[in-house]
Amino acid sequence: MALKYEPVSKPQALIGWHSMFMGVALLASARSKDHRARNGACIVTTDHRIVGVGYNGLPRGCEDDDPIYWSDDDNDPFRSRHSYVVHAEVNAILNCVVLPLTNATIYATQFPCPRCAQSIIQAGIRKVVYLREKSHHAPANAASEKMFKASGVACESLERLDVEAFTFANDLTDFVAPAPGDGDV
Repeated sequence: MALKYEPVSKPQALIGWHSMFMGVALLASARSKDHRARNGACIVTTDHRIVGVGYNGLPRGCEDDDPIYWSDDDNDPFRSRHSYVVHAEVNAILNCVVLPLTNATIYATQFPCPRCAQSIIQAGIRKVVYLREKSHHAPANAASEKMFKASGVACESLERLDVEAFTFANDLTDFVAPAPGDGDV
């Protein structure tokens, strides 16, 4: 007696890799307590393993209830949150379970600043995928782009890379509920 097999369709994931990894970065950003901008990052290997996740926040041991850490006087480094907050990309690198990160990709909710670009390059990451780029950061972004280009690090917006993933990430951003003032920084 011959057995008959019914053809089975290949199972499909609900979301693609870019949606997954930017989604992880967005969910990480929800942990940030920065009242001006919540950012997240997710680092993945070439075989799609997540090896690091981070969000922007204070260094360990710095108490969130100290108002100096969250001050917005950028003319006074002591009273500027920019002196204290560790960016999501750097936290993801520091939280990595493996080093070096040779040929890894980092998914970031915001285009990396020059300091983060330096860390990305030094860690061996070879590709950056970002969700949004703020126009008032154009000079700093140009500095990051210059370093990425010189170092051979590919940098691409999620919107250009994968429109479906970009739409998914924007929908998820609405769900995660960005901090008030997210468009200000």
